[in-house]
Amino acid sequence: TQEDRNQIQINISNLTPNILTSITTGSEATLNESLPSLQPKKRKRLYWADCARIFSMFGIILLHSAGYGCEKILLKRKDSNVMIICFYNCMTRFGVPMFVLLSGTFILDPSKTFSFKKLYRHNILRLATAFAFWSSINALINIFLYKKNKASEFLKLFVVGEEYLWFIFMIIGCYLISPFLRLFSNDVTLARYFLGLCVFWGSLIPTLKNIFSSCQWKEAQDELNIWTSRWHYHFTLEFVGYFVAGYHIVYHVNIKSLKIRVLLYVLGLSDVFLIFYMTYNLEMKTGRYSKDFRDSYTLTVAFYTVILFIFFKHEIGQINFSERAIRIISKLSSLTFGMYLSHMILKGLLSRYAHIKQEEFLGIKFSSTIGCPIFWIVISGSSLLVSYLLSIIPILKNYVV
Repeated sequence: TQEDRNQIQINISNLTPNILTSITTGSEATLNESLPSLQPKKRKRLYWADCARIFSMFGIILLHSAGYGCEKILLKRKDSNVMIICFYNCMTRFGVPMFVLLSGTFILDPSKTFSFKKLYRHNILRLATAFAFWSSINALINIFLYKKNKASEFLKLFVVGEEYLWFIFMIIGCYLISPFLRLFSNDVTLARYFLGLCVFWGSLIPTLKNIFSSCQWKEAQDELNIWTSRWHYHFTLEFVGYFVAGYHIVYHVNIKSLKIRVLLYVLGLSDVFLIFYMTYNLEMKTGRYSKDFRDSYTLTVAFYTVILFIFFKHEIGQINFSERAIRIISKLSSLTFGMYLSHMILKGLLSRYAHIKQEEFLGIKFSSTIGCPIFWIVISGSSLLVSYLLSIIPILKNYVV
């Protein structure tokens, strides 16, 4: 009847606000529950990465303590100690590539908020001010202490910087292109395609050139040089591959099988001895210093470095560090940049004024086999102290170390 229909409409009218309220409330609750999952999750600190950074820093100091200069002198006078020094220089070649892997791990992480303001005012500015400070120190030492240059050459020395400061330029270059690299850092297929190009053009081709050069296959070397020059290909060369690989290995490579990891570690150690064997034999053959098989971009060093990186991620990453250990690791890790920037200055000062070098300690003569590790310990300790002292000075701690 008409009366029944009117009653139904009244009931529906009364129910509608309640239904709408329930739907709205439910939707808001559901939306609020889902929001946290849409927001980037904050990554836990990777203490194994701090350990890798510390280990790499001490490796770099050992590399520079033995140094190609020492190896060249020993080769020239046909000293039998050259074999051990060559081994020191081969086994520590992972240092700079490892730093680049670690830099890429954090800079290319999409879960971290990115802005050009932060990139330039924080990341790049800190590197630029550190370069300006240490390049000035080096220039002033060369002019007024070592008397190697004139005061009029300060600007030239400052702009170019000492050889070891090339690392800062290279890292700034990686930071400059990081906004583009972040676009595919979580795209596994695209990232591996990019890394494949890096391996082929950035490692395989240069390694082949070095092999042809060391074997004196001049015709093959010339042909390869002509072939590569015609490509005009520069996109994935040198350290950018390490920069991308760092993040990719950490978050997209998980080797669960212990047997496979142990096999990789054995291959990595074998690679170190292969680098040493090929380098030492080439030097004995030519009588000249060689880095053909131990340069940062060669396949041999790249393979060794990546395996070592995987070791830190999988094995050191499983360690449950105590609070005290975490404090020590975090502090040492924060001092590594200052150690890198100061260690070559300290090396020069110790050699010239303290009579501490590869074959001498406070006037006491040693063979370089023993002297280099002693030199390494002294430089490591002194650079750690300098970095610590600078880190407690308010302004310098943010811009210099």
